[in-house]
Amino acid sequence: MPGFAYDAIEYPGHPRPQTHPDRLAAIARLHGVPAAAPSRCSYLEVGCGDASNLFPLALAYPGSRFVGIDLSGAAVERGERMRVRLGLRNLSLQVADASTWDPGGTRYDYVCAHGFYSWVPAGVRDALLRLCRERLAPGGIAYVSYNALPGCHIRRMVWEMLRHHVRRFEEPSQRLRQAYAMLQFLEHGLIGGDAYVATVRAEIKRLLEDTDPAVLFHDDLGEINEPVSVTDFVAHAQRFGLEFLAEADYSEMTEEAAPPEIAAKLRQMAEADFLAKEQYLDYLKGRRFRQSLLCRSDAPLRRTPDPAVVMALEVAGEVSSATQPMDLAPGARMQFRGVHGSALTVDHPVAKAALLEIGERYPGAQTVAAMLACARERVGRVDPGEAGEDAEALCATLLTGFRLGLVGLTCESPRFAVHAGRRPRASALARAQLEAGSDGVTTLRSGVVRIADPVTRMLLRLLDGTRDREALLQDLAQRLADDPMALPDGQPPLSAGEWRVRLGKELERGLAEALGLALLVDERE
Repeated sequence: MPGFAYDAIEYPGHPRPQTHPDRLAAIARLHGVPAAAPSRCSYLEVGCGDASNLFPLALAYPGSRFVGIDLSGAAVERGERMRVRLGLRNLSLQVADASTWDPGGTRYDYVCAHGFYSWVPAGVRDALLRLCRERLAPGGIAYVSYNALPGCHIRRMVWEMLRHHVRRFEEPSQRLRQAYAMLQFLEHGLIGGDAYVATVRAEIKRLLEDTDPAVLFHDDLGEINEPVSVTDFVAHAQRFGLEFLAEADYSEMTEEAAPPEIAAKLRQMAEADFLAKEQYLDYLKGRRFRQSLLCRSDAPLRRTPDPAVVMALEVAGEVSSATQPMDLAPGARMQFRGVHGSALTVDHPVAKAALLEIGERYPGAQTVAAMLACARERVGRVDPGEAGEDAEALCATLLTGFRLGLVGLTCESPRFAVHAGRRPRASALARAQLEAGSDGVTTLRSGVVRIADPVTRMLLRLLDGTRDREALLQDLAQRLADDPMALPDGQPPLSAGEWRVRLGKELERGLAEALGLALLVDERE
């Protein structure tokens, strides 16, 4: 295919919370690796694209240094324009080939390679791991994602059909059109009702309904797409002096969803061979994708996480009580649930109170030490002699909740407002994205949210920290009056005065929405 595919069709860029140094540092420290504080670190992203993953990090941690390299000149150019617009002097973007790039003498506390390892030749995969070996700081962490086996055996069936069909076409848009034509052909032509048909039909549905066309082009039609088992990936890393630490999505390592007798076998297996447990868990799940963390082989790695470390971390989570009425008394069992189906039953009063506090404070993060104090006060624990036992119970509960995906544990999470101040200010990145016409907005938690309501979109663009409520109301009403797209089709336009009346009760609702989405900057910054 002529030219560079990532220049021909833009790959959609977005932030990836699993690569965030606040998460990586917490996981590393739980396992004994002294990872650098996110606020004072050096961070390299290999295959950074347009740097969408790096912008929120560089904004959140002005005292850290971020570097991104990518082979796509078009993507780096887009990223550089945004970098200049945001004034990010702690971020450097370069067009470079990872297999030949010279980083000089710099050591990095974090190296990220998302969507890279499975999609490059073997020599470049070696170069990536060599770079990690040579440039990771002593407590450094590398994040490497890759397509995994055995699940990708299923994906590979459809990849091969699509690649066979588009083999005669070179022009990118033709290849993409033909890929969709082939998917339609398969969708309507599958014969029979056996397991093969059901499997292929499910893959077609995923590609047609849930996959961005650019992702389908680069991932499913890519000339190189090499899934690998976790066993083979770790063996490859070990040849370069690196060791498997954990999964960035920490709850993926839990065996709790398996039947009790199988979960017990997996735990027994982990005692003898931690990696074997991960491999057999993949067999049970049919895992397709991994986000593995590596450290240097000489790092003081501890396989079993240390609950005592939890006290030095921060916690956040969208947690709610599933037990009514709530009972914080000692021994009374309460079940807590997360948004993705995770659940945990707790009977310790301080642990129960803390989980309630975490849910009430979401999306804000709180230090576990401060959470302990709040929880003890909530249940009336005033005896200093009980503080040690309360701390131990809380740390154990939060670690279990982290393993289950109920709560998140982080280190120096980005700060964002929990109250809309007198002159509220939205993130500069979010405002720039909205002004550029993007429907996806990056939050200060490195997530992406869709803002469909035109009034909210306009309000966010005005939140630059210079306007109080009266000025916001006045300017928002005038801009909406001047915007023919502000109202649905068929509704007559409104004057600025009419908009002002309509918005009188809506301004605080819009600010509350921005707060809940972590889009407002902490006024203390």
